[in-house]
Amino acid sequence: MKTAVLLPVYNPDVKFLRLVEELHKRGFKVVAVNDGSLERCDEFFKRAAVYADVIGYKINKGKGFALKRGFEYIGNNLADEVDYIVTADSDGQHAIEDIERVAKLTRKTDGIVLGMRDLSEKIPIKSRIGNDMSKIVYTIVTGVYLRDNQSGLRGFPTRLCMWLQDIPGNKYEYELNVLATAHKEGMKITGIDIMTIYENNNKNTHFKPVRDTVRIQRSLWAYGLISALLYSLYTLVIALLVWFDIPHFFYWLIGIFVWSTAMHAVLNVFSAGIRHRQKISVIYYITCSIKYCLATLLMLLFYYQGWNMFLGGLCSLVLVFLLSYVFGRSGILGKV
Repeated sequence: MKTAVLLPVYNPDVKFLRLVEELHKRGFKVVAVNDGSLERCDEFFKRAAVYADVIGYKINKGKGFALKRGFEYIGNNLADEVDYIVTADSDGQHAIEDIERVAKLTRKTDGIVLGMRDLSEKIPIKSRIGNDMSKIVYTIVTGVYLRDNQSGLRGFPTRLCMWLQDIPGNKYEYELNVLATAHKEGMKITGIDIMTIYENNNKNTHFKPVRDTVRIQRSLWAYGLISALLYSLYTLVIALLVWFDIPHFFYWLIGIFVWSTAMHAVLNVFSAGIRHRQKISVIYYITCSIKYCLATLLMLLFYYQGWNMFLGGLCSLVLVFLLSYVFGRSGILGKV
């Protein structure tokens, strides 16, 4: 059985041909997906067809769509000869040696492998903006810290092809959705260090810093906003209970606490869609409980000190998001 290297390709140059030929020489089954490249690039794909299975379509639809089309092709046509898949960029950002290392580790672990760059090095500003924003938001929302969650060099068992096709997103956001869904379902992701390569200061990248960063973060922000609404509702109810001196306060408090935690559980379960269910861990409940407890104590402090309760609610929300980041950064819920 072989390992396939899946390359989403848009407006390639000679580096694409060199990569395909070298991968073929090293024994990989190469699948290249033409993501609606310009007609002037047709010659590159014709020459690449000597070493790779070339598929594609006429209209550019995005990296995520190209990857899913590739997974569909491999699952339907190559499942009998390919048992593992490595996805890589076709523009020279991934070294052949790193592709080989990811392939070996994927076969060894029989799970998802993520190639991670050293982002502390000097990298182009447009890439740093996207990576830094992505790390912070991903950690706050998912509770899992990833040093590099935008690397396109990854490994998957072929049996996950259907799973990978079902994950939402057609552009750059797809790759982040894959990681978030895997974490939600309790799948293990193994990280491996890879070289950080930005040729010509990354001037040829198709990544648009503002537009694509917003698109990548959109699904995470949607989850985060719903979570923030739950926390806001919780603090509002606590404020009303304290302010109006409702009888049996602590019974109410316990009931609201249980309800809010349950709503967070439901949110996590259904946020990834019908076919992706999260295996919520005990640690998740513990960290969620800690955040609610500290938010409640802060609200009570504001009340008994005679301070402004509205300000107390805002401070509680800030505390919750800081704790979310701290828990995620510490690796309590997972770290790669």
